[in-house]
Amino acid sequence: MLQLYTILNIKFVRRYFMASPLNSNIKEKIVKNTISLLHNTSFDDITLAKIAKESNISKGTLYYYYNNKEDILFDIIDRYVSKLADDLLVWVENKEKDTSAPRLFKYVLERGAEKEYGNLRLYLIGACVSENTSLREKYVERYLYFKRNLTKKINERLPNFDGEYFAWLLLTTMDGILIQNQLNNPEFNSEEFIKKTVSFMLK
Repeated sequence: MLQLYTILNIKFVRRYFMASPLNSNIKEKIVKNTISLLHNTSFDDITLAKIAKESNISKGTLYYYYNNKEDILFDIIDRYVSKLADDLLVWVENKEKDTSAPRLFKYVLERGAEKEYGNLRLYLIGACVSENTSLREKYVERYLYFKRNLTKKINERLPNFDGEYFAWLLLTTMDGILIQNQLNNPEFNSEEFIKKTVSFMLK
């Protein structure tokens, strides 16, 4: 009896203390590989089996962490939009950089409209508009987190300006630039547009 108790106790310790970092790593792997698949495949065409194969794990392991694709998308939204905001905070707190208002505006427009994750971002927006309410609420929640941080940084640099309005202006303009870039609109020059927009905003 004592031997059985010892074996069970060892299994308990392994599961709850040794497995925690591994669990986190597996979830990270699942999210990253789903994002990788989204670069070339519609989310509707991605199955849990494909995600498991791409992540080099069994379907049983995948189901342990995510019961459906929407839960994975939920985590992707959380990580992607949070990263935009966190990257902004890292950038503005860098004392070695020029983080004045013109540079701040330029950074936000360029960073948010870059093509690297353009397809992913457009898909997330589309999914949140057309899919279930919980996804939309999650995206808006993280978007507002980004907006609040941006408003704060604008107010620090331009105390006489309406920081919240300028934050919304930057974010909605950023979305528009992204759409034109993803369309490969031949008459749209994002670099020139951003330059003129920043100049106009600070007149």
